[in-house]
Amino acid sequence: MEKCLLLGNGAREAVIAEAMSQKYELYSIMPYENPSIVAFVKNSKGKFLIGSPFDKELVKRFIQENDIKYCIISSDNLLQEGLIDLAKELGLKTFGPTSKAAKIEWSKTYALEVVKELEPKMIIQNFEVNSEAALEEVAKVYSDENFVVKPEGLTGGKGVKVGGIHFATKEEGIAYAKECLKQSGKVILQDKVKGKEFTVMCLTDGKTVITLPTTFDYPYRYNEDKGPGTGGMGCIGFANGLLPFLTEQDIETCRNLMEKTIHFLNQESLEFTGILYGGFFKTEEGIKFIEFNARFGDPEAMNVINSFETPFADVAEDVFNRKFIGKKLPI
Repeated sequence: MEKCLLLGNGAREAVIAEAMSQKYELYSIMPYENPSIVAFVKNSKGKFLIGSPFDKELVKRFIQENDIKYCIISSDNLLQEGLIDLAKELGLKTFGPTSKAAKIEWSKTYALEVVKELEPKMIIQNFEVNSEAALEEVAKVYSDENFVVKPEGLTGGKGVKVGGIHFATKEEGIAYAKECLKQSGKVILQDKVKGKEFTVMCLTDGKTVITLPTTFDYPYRYNEDKGPGTGGMGCIGFANGLLPFLTEQDIETCRNLMEKTIHFLNQESLEFTGILYGGFFKTEEGIKFIEFNARFGDPEAMNVINSFETPFADVAEDVFNRKFIGKKLPI
């Protein structure tokens, strides 16, 4: 069996570990033992190490000492920090974007700029703010709490706050925006729109883009979306790959944007492979863009990976080898 390094130790990595261990000798570096990942590593006759996966010297030694040839990463922070870049520099075949391409997730302002260029009609009115003075001016646009505050960087799915749900007044929302501004120097205020939220994920080897089954995520902790945001409290999907309120044309609209985005990110060099996650709203004015993630969603990975007709380890192998270019891959 070939040796594959899996970095990240959340729920989605446990699902990936289960699938990858069917074909690969699995290796992992974790800050603490995830019992599911540990079990799949042991069953595959691989090896795990307790340590920081952000420690690039540690990761480099682990790769070299164990003669690892493949690497798969689906963790936002690790992608931002360039662990795929390191694996590629060491000659490994990889599944996941470089830090440059993962910017589509770790910078919300960058993602909005890309979508504005590629499909401006899908953009919800928003304001990118980089100073308190600018925030005061933008605040005048809104007469009440009906807006959304989005931090610029990664927050583990816990940072976006919606007026009327997570803050009760305009003043509370602006106060939260100031907190976000202090943390990263940027914050986004966006119109609150009426619609149904959904997720479309695409799989790519860098050129060919394959749409995966659509899911509906439950990100908030309590009933009626009243609680704080989480990495995901569960999600649903249907056997036909659609949700009841969506049409094939809706999915095609999302796919077109995501395909254009992947080609945009790869126009100079191959930076993006793996999973592009798109969050969207279906509104009376059409499909609107919410956000991109540069990896599997959590918990969407469980639904989607287990719906594949082709074993996920075989799918990953095609991405590693960039070999499903031009062919239709059975999902």
